[in-house]
Amino acid sequence: MAISQFLEEKQVNMAAAVLAVIFVIISIILGIAGGFMLAVGEVRRALISWGIVALFGFMGLILQALVLYQWSAVINHNLSNTKQTFLYLKERIEDPLRGEIGFFANRIEDFTIPTWHYWVYLVMYIASLFTGWYAFLFSLLGFIFLAIYIHNIFKSTSKLSDLKDKIYRYLKEEKDVDLAGEVYRIPQRNIITFIILSVITLSIYWLYLLVKLSSEINNYVKSDEKMRKELEKAFGATIQA
Repeated sequence: MAISQFLEEKQVNMAAAVLAVIFVIISIILGIAGGFMLAVGEVRRALISWGIVALFGFMGLILQALVLYQWSAVINHNLSNTKQTFLYLKERIEDPLRGEIGFFANRIEDFTIPTWHYWVYLVMYIASLFTGWYAFLFSLLGFIFLAIYIHNIFKSTSKLSDLKDKIYRYLKEEKDVDLAGEVYRIPQRNIITFIILSVITLSIYWLYLLVKLSSEINNYVKSDEKMRKELEKAFGATIQA
């Protein structure tokens, strides 16, 4: 496969992330407005407002679900590309690190982000919309699975960044390979803190993280593309997928 195709990473749809936040904010504002309308006796306008709330809320849910799924899809695709990169380096380095790079390449699949936590979260969230008094319980359970899903993203990218940093630093310091780029690290966040902040801010922190983490994941894979191009230039060959 040509280098241009191999280096092509998937990316999180930032427009979807931003629109999801906008739709949620609009639905909250209209929901509050509908409550005021009902309080002053404007029942028809209140019902119309709540109907729009339901529409925007549903659209926001779809976009959030898309973005959340893309988080793991983008990183897992990057894992596959990284494995091929390590195998490429293994064939071109003739020293003791060669075996270690091969070992790293075989370990990368251990960092694959499982998606079943995401699907459980999604099911729980949808169930909370139709379960009346049990809605809070389903929402809480769904949020816990969402936190686990996000924790796995942080854990996977952190470990993978450690491996990349070790290999690329070795190439620069011991092999004099000209690598100007740096391994981008997605900031790690404490999951308990994430849950607490999301609760006390009434999900405002969650909406912030939806956009922020999407941007960080994109920066993560973009930096990897840059590093692989530098590797190709340094070793003077095309990386084969």
